Amino acid sequence: MATSPCQAAVPAYSALDSTTAIAAVLLKMAGAVSKNRPFVRDISDIFFNLKQRGFRFRDLGLRKIPGGYYSEDVEGFVGQLLSLGYARQRSPIKLTENGRKFCEAIVREENNQLEVAKLREELESISQDGPATV
Repeated sequence: MATSPCQAAVPAYSALDSTTAIAAVLLKMAGAVSKNRPFVRDISDIFFNLKQRGFRFRDLGLRKIPGGYYSEDVEGFVGQLLSLGYARQRSPIKLTENGRKFCEAIVREENNQLEVAKLREELESISQDGPATV
């Protein structure tokens, strides 16, 4: 059986912590430059799209819901941001300036910056492609 280039390039599980991955996706999709604020479901759909592209996060759960996917892990992270005052609203997600800085710090402190770069590259591609098709 042949292995696709994507499968050969990406390990079975990413070396990134799911918290780092969630923070990176939130920065891209709900950061200061974002015009369309995402919902938790939108972020979850992005993680499904990343999964389709070969990324696997060991401790990030996704479940199928009507019309897409949902992650309680993303919901929990956003809830923590709200409780800390790092987000103003959950639906759609709106980070405060301190929330953006907090997510940036999480991503910056990640040990595996090569994987962060790969993730950012895929996120850029996803944002240019438009919404995930499920």
